[in-house]
Amino acid sequence: MNDHSVGVEVDATAKWLEERGLSGAARLLRRVARQRDDAVSQLGLRPGAGPAYPAAGTEHTAPRDLDAAAETAMLRTEVARLQALAERAGWVPDRNAKRMWRWRDGWWELGYHRRNPKAGYHDTGWYLWGPVGSYEGEYVDRRKGPALDDAERLIARYRAAIGEDRR
Repeated sequence: MNDHSVGVEVDATAKWLEERGLSGAARLLRRVARQRDDAVSQLGLRPGAGPAYPAAGTEHTAPRDLDAAAETAMLRTEVARLQALAERAGWVPDRNAKRMWRWRDGWWELGYHRRNPKAGYHDTGWYLWGPVGSYEGEYVDRRKGPALDDAERLIARYRAAIGEDRR
């Protein structure tokens, strides 16, 4: 990692995106996180302390604090907006026409593969991968439309099971 840390979760997610050929999304995620970190650093705020508490040894001035609070609030709003757009997007096609991505409670991939038992593909069609402990290459359907519908059903079932386990 470089000296402008973007955070463990952001960096891990960005690396995951790059491994799957989504380098543009990874760059955007890192850039937004870096802007947030730079703003906090430039404003002399302690991370997590909020905009009303300048770091020790900095002079407390009302206009600067108001500007800092506005800048911090704007960056947090932009990050939240980016996350909400990614979650609402549903299935997003990859540049590879035989792959779809989705982000909601973890990354999901729906990929088309030809029959190849040696590689684990016993049928030609769409296979679903999800977060650890969910689906890892499960056959969904031969056609794209029904595969998307079945994937939504499987994801909903997985999320319901996880919700029940957490109670």
